[in-house]
Amino acid sequence: MNSIENSFFSLLTKDRRESSTLLQKPSTRGIMKSVVEKYSDQAHFIYELLQNADDAKASYARFVLYKDKLVFAHNGSRHFSISNPKTEDIDSSKGILGDINAITSIANSNKSSEATIGKFGVGFKAVFQYTSHPEIYDPKFSFRISNFIVPELIREGNNERKQDETLFVFKS
Repeated sequence: MNSIENSFFSLLTKDRRESSTLLQKPSTRGIMKSVVEKYSDQAHFIYELLQNADDAKASYARFVLYKDKLVFAHNGSRHFSISNPKTEDIDSSKGILGDINAITSIANSNKSSEATIGKFGVGFKAVFQYTSHPEIYDPKFSFRISNFIVPELIREGNNERKQDETLFVFKS
């Protein structure tokens, strides 16, 4: 991650922390619940992950189930990006919103007709039926999502991720 991306990541984390405080209030707590429950099938996130792999132009995907976690990986050629949180409205309308911005938003994604990682929007939120802190290890970015929308850098790598893979870890 270069210095500009690092700066954007810090700004995005700060922005999402402020927003997550609002989501914890009794008057808005139902937003998270209704978004996650939109997919009543607890295994729906599996379809979302496979769709993500397809959107990323992966030629293979793999699942590994452990006693305490599920690991999903794919070799998609499209990897995560980040954009300036201060220009998210403009970036979204132009179809250039960063993937990390989109995955840590609620229904804020690129509006292009071509499927991309940025279309996670609400669908990826289905993983929160299984875990409260999904972890993502990409060639350039490693982060977890806490409080439904807050990205937090992970400094250490994950030895299960093969070169050029994107790896997701869902601990129960």
